[in-house]
Amino acid sequence: MKFLLPSQTSSARGIAFLRIVFGGLVLLHGIQKVLAGQPALQATITAMGVEKADMVSWLVLWGETGLGALLVLGALSRVAGFLAALMYAGIWFVTEAGKPLLSDRPGINAELLILYVALALSFSFLGSGAMSLDRKLFSGKGPRKAGR
Repeated sequence: MKFLLPSQTSSARGIAFLRIVFGGLVLLHGIQKVLAGQPALQATITAMGVEKADMVSWLVLWGETGLGALLVLGALSRVAGFLAALMYAGIWFVTEAGKPLLSDRPGINAELLILYVALALSFSFLGSGAMSLDRKLFSGKGPRKAGR
């Protein structure tokens, strides 16, 4: 029955697993956009009727790539999670607001964007978990100074 009461270690590992998988998916979205090129993303955003599509395309391209990489590495995870939540909330607002939550059309729907917002925001509260640069750099267990 001990399995039903998770330890700090297993919770930290679970958070790390979610962070790495989610960050990896965000990073893959970003890499896909980098490989397609910013003009292609800008054209897609322009077709949606979004104003300042040039600026938005760069924000999404670098947001997904940079924030995804930070989450995978577990670096500045709370900040990266918050910024990713803002980015995906903005994407939801621009592309899906006012549309039905569930749809039979393929591609990204509101439910996926809401899930991305919830996952990203959870890292703002939970931190990076185990196996992260945050834990390595900021755990307070660094080299001790002489005389301590």
